[in-house]
Amino acid sequence: METALSFVVSLSLLGIIHAGPICMRCINVADISNCVTNTIQCGYNEQCYLESVLNEDLRITYNAGCQSNTVCSTLAPTYVGYKKRGLVNCAACCNEAPGKDGPCNAHLCGVSPGDLQKTCVVCDGVHSDVAQCTTTAVCPPNELCFSGIRIAQSAIRYVVGCYEERVCKAMLDNDNTNSIIQRSGRIIHGDHGINICDACCKGYRCNAADCFTLKKNMTALFDSAPRTV
Repeated sequence: METALSFVVSLSLLGIIHAGPICMRCINVADISNCVTNTIQCGYNEQCYLESVLNEDLRITYNAGCQSNTVCSTLAPTYVGYKKRGLVNCAACCNEAPGKDGPCNAHLCGVSPGDLQKTCVVCDGVHSDVAQCTTTAVCPPNELCFSGIRIAQSAIRYVVGCYEERVCKAMLDNDNTNSIIQRSGRIIHGDHGINICDACCKGYRCNAADCFTLKKNMTALFDSAPRTV
């Protein structure tokens, strides 16, 4: 009995260890920018997938998600096929992990969503682990991704979301004097506790990284623009 149980556990762990990539997922969308915040964890025997479909009304729509390794191995770069209501003029797979430019299937078939650099991890309140927050959102044009560390009830807590770019610049200007920044812009609902770290960044889910690391890189983030409040 113990041997059988160990075998099942081993198989379960194997599935976790060899899980497939995180991919963008959407169905029948005209612009893949509409699904950059919708992702799925593929299986160990799957890859990220994207297809471009020319419909009967001559509109191009996209489907994205996971596809089996078997199917992916049959797809050539010039693949063309037919669906019930249109012509598949491109179908491609990839198995790379998401990077600063988003899931790998967001860049197949010669397309790339415009909102990837502004897609941030966004959750209300404070959390014991950044990984607990899996929600993403596209921040407004005048905001950047934000990450913070707090001490709340004698425990380390994390806060993530979007913050005004103006306020992010003010964080740099006030670092040396430890001044309290008057943040008149949008704030993260439920943010509380003793402030340990505040940092802003730009890039797909960049605020899931360590706050102190992001803080070191903030100078480079604003090097190309004057630091005015």
